[in-house]
Amino acid sequence: MEKTFRDRPDNIDETGVRKWLKVRQPQGKWYRRRTLVSTLLLFFFILAPIVTINGHPFMRLDVLNRQFYLFGQIVYSQDTNIMALVMASVVVFIVLFTAVFGRIWCGWACPHTVFMEGLYRRIEYLFHGNYRNKEREVSLPMRILKYALYYIVTLFFTNVFILWFTGLDYLLEIWNSSIEEYWQVYGAMFAVSIFYFWIYAYLREGVCTMFCPYGRMQGVLLDKKSITVAYDYKRGEPRGSKEAGDCINCGACIKVCPTGIDIKNGSQLECVNCTSCIDECNSVMTRIGKPENLIRFTSQYQLETGKSSIKNYRTLGYVLVLSALLITLIIAISKRTEVDTSLLRMPGTLYQEVSADTLSNMYQLKIINKTPEFKDIEIKLLEPEEGSFFLSDHPVELKASNNFSGIIIIKLAKSAIVKRSTKVKIGAFENGKMIDSASASFVGPNQKK
Repeated sequence: MEKTFRDRPDNIDETGVRKWLKVRQPQGKWYRRRTLVSTLLLFFFILAPIVTINGHPFMRLDVLNRQFYLFGQIVYSQDTNIMALVMASVVVFIVLFTAVFGRIWCGWACPHTVFMEGLYRRIEYLFHGNYRNKEREVSLPMRILKYALYYIVTLFFTNVFILWFTGLDYLLEIWNSSIEEYWQVYGAMFAVSIFYFWIYAYLREGVCTMFCPYGRMQGVLLDKKSITVAYDYKRGEPRGSKEAGDCINCGACIKVCPTGIDIKNGSQLECVNCTSCIDECNSVMTRIGKPENLIRFTSQYQLETGKSSIKNYRTLGYVLVLSALLITLIIAISKRTEVDTSLLRMPGTLYQEVSADTLSNMYQLKIINKTPEFKDIEIKLLEPEEGSFFLSDHPVELKASNNFSGIIIIKLAKSAIVKRSTKVKIGAFENGKMIDSASASFVGPNQKK
């Protein structure tokens, strides 16, 4: 039985050997738009951990200190509700856009595509030409120079990647120190740079066609109403003759495809919606005097019926879920307190009898300052009002973006304890205004019936 394009990736031949793709440089409005998007994303990747807002980096993932800076706002690991909402919103957002617009993420915003097409492919064109005419002969020294540029670019962005976790000051400290002092960081930097050099110098489109799980998800996320880069077979077939369909079967769309597919075969998991084939086909249509957009952003449903496919119940469902998540996230952020106070009873401890009429419990008190300002925190016992407490470091002085952890002993009169477990509540006050509170249970003796 004859094998078809569905039986193997287009960058592998009939014998299982990889075909090295020499991708022609696209030309057209979609390529210019994608270049602009890639440039903006590269600048964002470089500048986001460097730019500061109110003394905080715009973006940083400080894993060691378990605090994250998102758009200039500090989010601690304790803000689990906000982190969970952010992750859920991102997942639903990607699923929604995949269901509606196919793999537009892959072709326009995926880091691999941005680096591959925005940087490494352009270095390749610099040495080999744009493959529109005869390929340039490249001598061995020039090939070495090409791969040297590949590695320099890789090493630079490896340091930018580390910058997202360390910050500029700490990274500069590493650069100004000896290798012996930070050999673990230098070792990781070297290993990561070699790995990504191998990806962009050799594996290239194999990441999209063989390893990326997102492409495999298309089978469950896409349907006939999903908008993708598609070939208008009604207008193009039968191809090969100017007097028949509009498609002259020139193969130009294949030559500009970064994964080497033939878009005329229909929807394929290797297609990343990069729109290169749209630009190339439009230029061919212009030259032969035919209307543009033989290949365009559309859906199978629209090609068959001529009706719009964006409005459907599935899309509406995803939009409603995403809207609910975003509204909940906005509410959670708006109600986020300047400090986070937690009160936990010391594990393994019982009540202590302080005097004939007073009992005490020990608690772990933790206060996190989420602001870039110094805070002088006064603790008050709110419930029960007749109780008291002892905290050695009181009032609590909190530096900017810092935290306090200590032991607090709460004392209650036996007359206030009417059952085995009694609720106690403390408040954190600044300048006489309560900014947060925390509750716990006060354990006393079993009450006689």
